[in-house]
Amino acid sequence: LILGGPGIGKTTLANEICIKWARDLFLAEEFDAVILVPMRCVQQRSVEEVKMEHIGEENYQQLKKSSGRRCLMILEGWDEMSVERRQNDPFLLRLLKECTVLEAAIVMITSRPHACEDVVAGR
Repeated sequence: LILGGPGIGKTTLANEICIKWARDLFLAEEFDAVILVPMRCVQQRSVEEVKMEHIGEENYQQLKKSSGRRCLMILEGWDEMSVERRQNDPFLLRLLKECTVLEAAIVMITSRPHACEDVVAGR
């Protein structure tokens, strides 16, 4: 969980990890897949839609075979989801449960501090 105020560099960090991994400059030996999910894009979407858009069916099937080992999933901007969805809709838990490939994956969440209480509390 990476917390920080506005403009501190959370989104830049998430993007740089993805770019450098794609260019074999960073974490290439540790991860076979790096998946970036901008949470601002998931407002009214189902877990299935988010999974297919950001992972894809073919990649999902490959990851499923390996139980998500060597996979880094970045949920960027947790605070950018609506308060109602964060508090009343256990989206994060459903996303992780639906993506059973993530049993062995590493998940990185970026957020402003005010929105992370539900994540830290496991709600």
